Amino acid sequence: MESTQDNTPQSDTIEIKVYVPINEVTERQQGMIDNAIIKHPKNRKYLTNSAYSEIFAPSKQDANDIIEHAEAQHWDVSFDEKAREITIKINSDDVAKPQSGTSTIPLVFLSSQGDIHLDAADEEQKANVSPEDIPNPTQKTGFIKNNPEQRVGRGHGIPIQEPSQGYSVLEIAESYNFPDGDGEGQTIGIIELGGQFEQNDLENFFQEYNTSVPEIQIVGAPTTTPQNDNVEVTADIQVAGILAPKAKFVIYYGTSILNAMKMALADTENKLSVISISWAGSELGYSQQEITELNSEFHEATLKGITVVGASGDNGALNNKTYANVNVPVNSPYVLACGGTQTYITDDKIAAEVVWNESTAQSQVATGGGFSQRIAEQQYQVKSSKEYIEKFPQFELYYAAGGRGIPDIAANAADASGYTIFFQGRWIKVGGTSLATPLWAALIARMNQNLGYRLGFINPYLYELIGTSSFHQIVEGNNNLYLASERWNPCTGLGTPNGKELMQAIDSLK
Repeated sequence: MESTQDNTPQSDTIEIKVYVPINEVTERQQGMIDNAIIKHPKNRKYLTNSAYSEIFAPSKQDANDIIEHAEAQHWDVSFDEKAREITIKINSDDVAKPQSGTSTIPLVFLSSQGDIHLDAADEEQKANVSPEDIPNPTQKTGFIKNNPEQRVGRGHGIPIQEPSQGYSVLEIAESYNFPDGDGEGQTIGIIELGGQFEQNDLENFFQEYNTSVPEIQIVGAPTTTPQNDNVEVTADIQVAGILAPKAKFVIYYGTSILNAMKMALADTENKLSVISISWAGSELGYSQQEITELNSEFHEATLKGITVVGASGDNGALNNKTYANVNVPVNSPYVLACGGTQTYITDDKIAAEVVWNESTAQSQVATGGGFSQRIAEQQYQVKSSKEYIEKFPQFELYYAAGGRGIPDIAANAADASGYTIFFQGRWIKVGGTSLATPLWAALIARMNQNLGYRLGFINPYLYELIGTSSFHQIVEGNNNLYLASERWNPCTGLGTPNGKELMQAIDSLK
């Protein structure tokens, strides 16, 4: 369930979104799920929108129970069956002070910050429940906590006079040995929560490379347009667009990552093959219910043959807190988590590459990474995580929960080795894992194009290639806690791509 409300007086309308569980999956349906995710990508049969809707239909009994209860309390209620989403609107006084003769059943409100319980031990207490009975409220009503999802990038660029003063996106891709391709036949979705681009900036950028601006469709509208977000939206399009100029791009503007993902996966017009997400929030600020619902969205993407690439973050292992933590959405095992490096390129080849960790005029920035405290690792990652802890037992405490390791892979992200883009009428150099992410999204699109099939969920196959020439392993540096290492590490994952070899190696796996 998700609740939303502005920071307003105690008596107000609270909007709650309840995500209805699905029906029990039949043996036949489980077989369809397995065919879409377990087999090698070349042999998978991905689910159509209609097949997915049939298998993962909301439980009508659960939905009716919620709706009937809401109606009995005279709350406004509506049900979006396709999204499995019930929206309930309640006056805060009605919840805190139930009418005489009624009881307030335990309610769990999912806010953007965490689970908030309106609970009481017995019926007498329920009849007299007040906001003070809600554990750890941050406001008098106790319904609202604040955890705004943010761009992982800083959204500022370093002005340069000529494009050659930074690394061009094409130069970076060449250094990573990207396979040939222009993304034709692919559709890349970009999740945005704010920011916008100017057509003139795109035209100037693509003209520099004698390339037409790719086809771009916009779904929804930005809720905010500060310059920082505008830089990042512009960079998303220019980085992925110049590498896959014949792909179609669809920008999904949502109020949250969850909301935008639901929009993208409900899109029956565009056949998405890749989704790029450069927004994030610390997983410790989400309720378990919201994390579960997000994970179900990423699972849906895998079953539909969509590779989801997410940015690990730009604030190191501590992620702007006093303790180690990782971000949503990359804590999901169905998301390809992208970390950052600082790359030195000479004659279109990597001369050196280390973990991204640098001081800027604004702050100390570094690639995000570590171990999830909310989502367990899947089988494909257990061996690599344990190998790392055996090498560095001082980090065992952070791995004790057996959480998913982040990131999976990496790419150039440092300001010092930033990407050249065109913004507000001038060339600038921009860094961040929010640039590395669309770079990987474009690589996936090119590999799909060359292979003739959608890679979809490829994380398990990438880990089969650990330590091989498919990746440039990053063995120097740290992210303010964890140390780089051969094979996998919680700074740069398996490493940066050797694109052509990676594509051929994935195709050769069984």
